[in-house]
Amino acid sequence: MLKRTLIGATVLAVVLGAWWFDSSRPGSPAWALAGLGAVLVLGSLHEVLVMGGSRAGKRQAGLAAGVLWVALLFAAGWQRGGGALPDALAGWLQPASLVLAGASALASLALLAQLRNGPGRGAESLARSPWFGVPYAGGVACLLPLLLEGRLDLVLGLVLVSKSSDIGAYFAGKSFGKHKLAPSISPGKTREGLVGGLLLPAVVAVFLLGDVALSGSGDTARLVPGGWWGAALHGLVLAVVTVLSDLGESLLKRSCSVKDSGTLFGEAGGFLDLADSLLLVGPLALAYTSLPI
Repeated sequence: MLKRTLIGATVLAVVLGAWWFDSSRPGSPAWALAGLGAVLVLGSLHEVLVMGGSRAGKRQAGLAAGVLWVALLFAAGWQRGGGALPDALAGWLQPASLVLAGASALASLALLAQLRNGPGRGAESLARSPWFGVPYAGGVACLLPLLLEGRLDLVLGLVLVSKSSDIGAYFAGKSFGKHKLAPSISPGKTREGLVGGLLLPAVVAVFLLGDVALSGSGDTARLVPGGWWGAALHGLVLAVVTVLSDLGESLLKRSCSVKDSGTLFGEAGGFLDLADSLLLVGPLALAYTSLPI
């Protein structure tokens, strides 16, 4: 118990320290949180490959590809924030980052396509392949360009809205849960909990996303359209994406016969357990904020 408490307190202190450092420099690249994000991505990737039973050579190749994935998105974020890059990179880096976001979305969708089959070899075989693991875990890395562009408030809002889905589902499920949502995949989830997991993010988004710029600044800032109704709708969409991401990760773990993706964070599980709600949110956020309108 003491060990879990110390681990939790240490992680919280590190995250809060990184947030304090980055928030003290508004509009500047959020290097501290971006660095923690990179660790989260690579840790999640390693856990996926271990769960799938990949051989050492495949794990090493997958992690090397993961480092390159993160590096490309770091460079894209540096460019989005106005940083200078060699001409050879500048022209194709932003399109390449959107291709990576698309690959991450497709990896999550490939896993979600296995939901109707339930736990089994289909999802397990995905976990074994770096071709799946790199873009799947790399979905969280799609938030890194936003952090390096200086959009800390936006990323913080996206993360808190997404995580509020877990909180809403937990309390609604504990209070009213009677009907199982997907017993073979995640026995603890209920339909009543699903309602709470959809409604709370819609409320939280009104306060966190209503006046946050998606792109631009000052008079050219592009806000979430539709006022507080628009923010609530964005929160609802994020909640749906979060629920799907969570079910996908649960399916992956069940198929690989593990309760948690890792044990580093005690009862909270591993890196992938912390990242699961952002695996689809990241690609969608990067694509949406890159729209020219």
